[in-house]
Amino acid sequence: MDKRRYYYVIISLIFLQIISAAIVLIINFINISANNSSIILYTESFIVVLTLVLFAAVIKFKKKIFDHDLENMALTDGLTGLYNRRYFDMFYENIFNQSSRYGIPLTLIMCDIDHFKKINDTYGHDKGDVVLKEIANILKSNTRKTDIAARFGGEEFMLCLPSTEITSALDVARKIKQMVLNVKTKDIKKVTVSMGVTSYRKEFDNNPTGLLKRLDDLLYEAKKRGRNRIISEDHTGDIIEVEENPWLDE
Repeated sequence: MDKRRYYYVIISLIFLQIISAAIVLIINFINISANNSSIILYTESFIVVLTLVLFAAVIKFKKKIFDHDLENMALTDGLTGLYNRRYFDMFYENIFNQSSRYGIPLTLIMCDIDHFKKINDTYGHDKGDVVLKEIANILKSNTRKTDIAARFGGEEFMLCLPSTEITSALDVARKIKQMVLNVKTKDIKKVTVSMGVTSYRKEFDNNPTGLLKRLDDLLYEAKKRGRNRIISEDHTGDIIEVEENPWLDE
């Protein structure tokens, strides 16, 4: 039992005992006022039984809240509030299957904070946590209800954009990249990210891992080319560095 549950049980028992005792006093007062001789005897035993009955009712109601909290803890990242890798894997598998079966567009954006280890080593992990939270907030602000933003691991983040063509996703990526450049944190002069962007296509049928591998390769290419850039694919599937949107800005 975690501390929160422990304190909840103790406080609930004390509170319910007070309520039970009050109920007994009220009943006895009413009986006395009505000249009724049937004052409740065995008061202590009655209070204990009434407390247990009330406590059982409260626990039954509260269990739903605790279960919901535990479920959220299991599916979200404690630091950033984004979904975690576990939730992403479940969501991605379902969305990928829909895209594969029905031809629904699906685009993925993978984002990695540049030189994050250096940030931690130079300024401390507290400042590193601040940067992670700032990036997470930017990702949250650029997702719709149908999208998910997840902390994929360490300083890596993932955006899964169902029913989204790569044209729109590249605009989202460019906006995120610019917003990150505008992040102001004490002591840290500049924060940048490298990004890979790709979308589902027929060559990845029944191969969700293959699509993720392609995305990882694109992110690696962004790192290799000097970081602080977006790497995606053009109409033919060739790797390109995205300055403007190659699908629109022609």
